[in-house]
Amino acid sequence: MKKYLLLFSLTVFLFACNKDEEISQDVTMPPVIELDSEDGIYVVKIGKEVVIEPTYQNVDYAVYSWKCNGRIISDEPQLKYIFNECGSYYVTLRVDTRDASTEEEIRVDVNELAPPVISLVTPSIGLKVVAGREYILTPDIQNAEGATYLWTLDGKEVGTENTYTFKQDELGTYELTLTVTNEDGQSEKTISIDVVDKLPIEIVVPSSLYFIEDNTKYVELGRTLFVRPFVSVSAEPSYQWSLDGQPIEGANSLVYGFKPSKVGEHTLTFTVKYDNQKTKAVLTRNIAVSGVDEVSVDIPVKCCEAAEKRTFAAGNSIYSNKVHEFVPAPGQFINETGPAAGYNGENTHEAACAFAQKRLDNEQYVSLGGWGGYIVVGFDHSIENKGGYDFSIKGNAFDSSNEPGIVWVMQDVNGNGIPDDEWYELKGSEYGKPETIQDYAVTYFRPGPNMDTPWQDNKGNKGAIDRLGNYHPQEFYYPLWIEADSYTLYGTCLKARTEQSPSTGMWSNNAFGWGYADNIGDDMPNKDNPNAGALGNYFKISDAVSLDGTPANLSHIDFIKVQTGVNVKAGWLGENSTEVFKFCDENNNNNK
Repeated sequence: MKKYLLLFSLTVFLFACNKDEEISQDVTMPPVIELDSEDGIYVVKIGKEVVIEPTYQNVDYAVYSWKCNGRIISDEPQLKYIFNECGSYYVTLRVDTRDASTEEEIRVDVNELAPPVISLVTPSIGLKVVAGREYILTPDIQNAEGATYLWTLDGKEVGTENTYTFKQDELGTYELTLTVTNEDGQSEKTISIDVVDKLPIEIVVPSSLYFIEDNTKYVELGRTLFVRPFVSVSAEPSYQWSLDGQPIEGANSLVYGFKPSKVGEHTLTFTVKYDNQKTKAVLTRNIAVSGVDEVSVDIPVKCCEAAEKRTFAAGNSIYSNKVHEFVPAPGQFINETGPAAGYNGENTHEAACAFAQKRLDNEQYVSLGGWGGYIVVGFDHSIENKGGYDFSIKGNAFDSSNEPGIVWVMQDVNGNGIPDDEWYELKGSEYGKPETIQDYAVTYFRPGPNMDTPWQDNKGNKGAIDRLGNYHPQEFYYPLWIEADSYTLYGTCLKARTEQSPSTGMWSNNAFGWGYADNIGDDMPNKDNPNAGALGNYFKISDAVSLDGTPANLSHIDFIKVQTGVNVKAGWLGENSTEVFKFCDENNNNNK
């Protein structure tokens, strides 16, 4: 009995197997496509070949087609194709067998090539190195991943690292070239290096306006004109001032005060002497006057009777009516387009001033960029010095966001309607403190596209304005209307009050006492500004001081300058940059 049951079971099992075989022969299995990308997205650079190699199943006697934009671009199992324009392309892969078909959609992102970009900061007058001394060149390279470097000196290979130490004993001019190569291309940068036996003295006397070549100084009869040149000698030099070719007895300081006795033209001459053998001069981007141990620079001076005050009359505006200069430092809001920024690619100084004036008219912010960036505005009348708060400037400071702007004022002494006379700083709470630098200068250098903007100051410090591409993606933070590859700004620098909380990681730009724009100070009647709206600081013309710190005693002013006063950045918030919204004559403001 058990024997027959076993045989019956085997028969049933064998019958079942045969039945399954018969069923499988009647079922059609469609092709199966397995891409070599998990998300079906492939990235390639323009002009480079994209290779897509899927694996397949059930593809006996299969026919393949790759279709993009309605056109078949390949009939091979693998796709090898070159896209010549950037963008995202959707490609359909279809596999047909005799009895079935399968499709897969693939996305190909074609990006721009990213060859290396070289930024190498060197003086515009040419790099000068003392014979026998080392000078290390450290370029900033964008798209440096996988790159190779080649330094050549007068055509001969001298290095293959990302930095190069230059040292030559023989005097002369050398051509140094850096070639950087990555998979997308090659870039080259050549600089001239003068090997000298001594470094030159460099002197600059800052002009009242950046966009003028005339460096004439104007002074009102009876007033003292103070002049302070910037000298790039780190050893202890000696100075001598001369007037109309004759040395002035006892005038041996860097700052000189000249009080003409009559109306007319004069020439002040500033001479620097120093022992070059004991000097290690700091290279700057200022004007190179000479390469000897004694250097002189002439300063034209015109003494005149002061032009009359322009009284406020019917039809005049209490607000500034003209932006005379807009020279911001590089910053995240510079060259930024879009509805909020309002910038439309202005690339001349005139257009930039018109852009700034339009924004002030609408009480919209104008950013001055990093340290030293400034704006100069004028009025259709003079603002009198009445001893109280004579004018106001609106910024957008609030409790933890203060970006102080130094305020300067000018009287139109020569009466030409141009701010080419002398600037007087308004003394604020930090004026005269040991940590406040009154003779500060920063040079900004044009970077490559989408790179940080390097700077160096006259105190031996270097840094950069960070590019915050996720928030402000414009290619350059360097003002497009400044044609030179570098420019230097001069003024007063405050010790920053920026700090980061160790517990929260949040940054705070803390307030200063008084006397600064865009700052929650004691000169602000209402300090409550949680929404970062336009809020005014108030200023007294009586706080104006000369370069030596003595009161300027101005009866009135015609021009106002605001200049970013701190050189600091707050992590992901970027550089501190003063913002201004409005300038108002408070003496004639009936709504205050």
